[in-house]
Amino acid sequence: MSRAGLISFALYAGYAAAQTFSLCNPLHNASCPNDPALGSGIYNQTFTSTTAELNPNFWNVTSGNAETISFGQNGAELMIAKSGDSVTAESTFYIMYGQVEVIMQAAAGQGIISTFDLISDDLDEIDIEIMGGNTSFVESNWYGWGNTSQYNAVYHKCDGPQNGLHNYTLVWSKDEIQWIIDRTVARTLPYDKPGQYPQTPSMLKFGIWAGGDAKQPNGTIEWAGGLTDWSKGPFTMTVQSIKITDASTNTSSYTYGDTTGSYQSIKANPGDSAAYKFISKKTTIESAKESWNGLSDTAKIGIGCGIGGAFALLIIVYTAVCIVQRKRGRAEKAVADKQWNEHTEELMEYRSQMAKGQFAVSHMGHGEKF
Repeated sequence: MSRAGLISFALYAGYAAAQTFSLCNPLHNASCPNDPALGSGIYNQTFTSTTAELNPNFWNVTSGNAETISFGQNGAELMIAKSGDSVTAESTFYIMYGQVEVIMQAAAGQGIISTFDLISDDLDEIDIEIMGGNTSFVESNWYGWGNTSQYNAVYHKCDGPQNGLHNYTLVWSKDEIQWIIDRTVARTLPYDKPGQYPQTPSMLKFGIWAGGDAKQPNGTIEWAGGLTDWSKGPFTMTVQSIKITDASTNTSSYTYGDTTGSYQSIKANPGDSAAYKFISKKTTIESAKESWNGLSDTAKIGIGCGIGGAFALLIIVYTAVCIVQRKRGRAEKAVADKQWNEHTEELMEYRSQMAKGQFAVSHMGHGEKF
């Protein structure tokens, strides 16, 4: 794509991507609530066909519902099918610098946008955006304080982002931001002053929407690649996995110390975060599974042989017990049969004596009477 083309697309990008609202903007309100941190934990989730939902301990679904988010063999599937549809999920936690790695397949379709971004309460924003009709490029973008007059979009070569899974990674520090596509650094942004460089605690958002919807402004439609033809839908974005690392450790939440929007004003409050506690709370089966997966093949074979030996020993012991019990049962049965026969003989003899008017039992001496 030519430089002139990049500039043209970048101009339109200002219409679409920046989040222009915040529930409480710390630039204007010194008493905004703390942002819950990820802290020491590493969120690392691979979505499969067995996944039931986006875990509400980690995600809020702010647009869409159970019918627009499903789970298949390749991951979480976010689907839109008609004008006005969108699907958006945002993390319940924030990071203050760190790394985000998303493996995903963008949705195909003119005007359809697949995106993920880091967004803060004061509207600092770091984006990856993929147009469904552009099979050769993906867009990196950023905003400071939600300033849509900034035109920071750059387009990067990518082979068929709608045709397969690709790795998109953001590495964010106080010194620079890197956009990495399929493990190759595509763009680096050096630090600048507040408002010119994202530097405040941010949550992760990902989702799909139609920039080409007829309801959108003309500039947004052109930036998105043209009008969306809903008859060609539904359109699906697939997210295989998400890994998020917070640069802060032992942090429960973040506090804006003032209204400057500077990283220097951010206070990291110590303690274990709620997200970290959820991540660390693993079931015995999950822990055992992770331990098993971490073993070498040799170790697994050794354990397998050990288990096999133990199982074989268990069978031998069980068989021996059965044999002993069977022998014991036979002996007990023989005794019981003998007693039964004796009792039967006594009964028959008693009946015979009764018939003769005599009362005698076999254990008395012959002819002995009461």
